[in-house]
Amino acid sequence: MKAFVFDMDGVLVDSERYYYRLKIDFLRQMGEKPGVSNITEIVGLSADNGWKKLVPAAKKRARLQPLFEKYRNQHMIDYAQYLNADVPEFLQDIKNDGQVIALASAGYISGIQKMLWECNFTQYFSSVISGEDVEHNKPAPDIYLSSVEKLALSPNECVAIEDSPVGIKAAKSAGLETWAIKYPYYQLDQHQADRIFSGFGQMRKYYQQEYAQKS
Repeated sequence: MKAFVFDMDGVLVDSERYYYRLKIDFLRQMGEKPGVSNITEIVGLSADNGWKKLVPAAKKRARLQPLFEKYRNQHMIDYAQYLNADVPEFLQDIKNDGQVIALASAGYISGIQKMLWECNFTQYFSSVISGEDVEHNKPAPDIYLSSVEKLALSPNECVAIEDSPVGIKAAKSAGLETWAIKYPYYQLDQHQADRIFSGFGQMRKYYQQEYAQKS
């Protein structure tokens, strides 16, 4: 193992629930019934694919998405307040061990950069790739293949940290060992993951026991 490649939303920060509630509130204010009834239906999807589920009608979606962008700008997330427990400590652990750290998020680069800045994570990540940087977003393997190539490593030298079935499929299809974070907020199908952890605290303990200073 030489590198860790992290997903962002739902892994490093609890932003999936924030944005889901924001979109549902927006649609209800617009008098629209959301096309999904549970967050698990869109967790891990790119923003565009998530909107296709929230508003299946293309013409209506084309009208509502730009309006939501204005609404979102009035309700910006403070990522530092949504940082998941033990994330900084785990990042420091693996950095101290000489692991290369990368970020591979289906989201927009603007949101990724905002999170890195607000959570003071810029010093950890050697590579940052967004869904905008690849032709096919998750669940296609492109974003992980691009990350591995950028790091000049092979897939079997990297571990992906994911939460959603979409992200896990992308990482596994790219040939990466995949560890899943299973938070109690919602239930996701993570059966394809190689290992499942209840949080970064448990992941830290496992890493320290099995891998620390052995890489």
